[in-house]
Amino acid sequence: MPLIVFTDLDGSLMEHENYSIEPARGALAELAKRKIPLILNSSKTAAEISSIRERLQLPCTFICENGAALHRDNQDVIEFGSQRSIWLADVHALRERQGYVFEGFSDWSLAEISSLTGLSTSEAVEAKDRHYSEPILWRDSEAALQRFRNDLHGMNLRLLQGGRFKSIQSLYDKSDAMHWMVANESPSKTGESPLIVALGDSPNDAAMLNSADTAVIIKSAKSSLIHCPKASRLIHTTLPGPAGWNEAILEILSLHDAGQL
Repeated sequence: MPLIVFTDLDGSLMEHENYSIEPARGALAELAKRKIPLILNSSKTAAEISSIRERLQLPCTFICENGAALHRDNQDVIEFGSQRSIWLADVHALRERQGYVFEGFSDWSLAEISSLTGLSTSEAVEAKDRHYSEPILWRDSEAALQRFRNDLHGMNLRLLQGGRFKSIQSLYDKSDAMHWMVANESPSKTGESPLIVALGDSPNDAAMLNSADTAVIIKSAKSSLIHCPKASRLIHTTLPGPAGWNEAILEILSLHDAGQL
């Protein structure tokens, strides 16, 4: 059966610290050789992912901002999240009214974003170019966090935990665009539904992983927080980042060749 691979970037295909994908080059080459579709599904912005894929010669089709929009190689954009401009002022008003202590990308200068992420100034410009989500650093209590989650729910918003930041966004996740793509753009010419492989390292990857036939949890500081009861097959890597990604993809391809997926 055909395979289709969806992957997180930071902490999965890319190193958190230096954004390198070099340890994954072997598995990437094998996917390309077999013409297995690889879809980037990241919390990063469209501007960030476009620059990364051009620099590293990664696939053209991608999903940005935790599943908010699918960018296809024919330049079409399909949206699943509501625009940040619609709700961000209300979130800031809520923060002021309730006294919640947090800061987000809309509060920070480019220099502050660079300091927090290790991005260059030009990369920080791309990271700040957000349309659907607001990454934040929570600086308040756990009790206040639960109240904040409840308040967001009442505004039809949610809070997801990523590798570095929590993300405020509307009621979508990384699985929505993935489901749409599999239903509408199956790579199979035989009519068979593809086997879905998904890889991630943080709780904001959970919905994507739970929707996959084979889910890969990449070892990270937050990977133990991922709950993945629905995947048909679950793989935990022994290595973090792109080295773990490489390890998992080669294992999956070996299982696929042996007819064990």
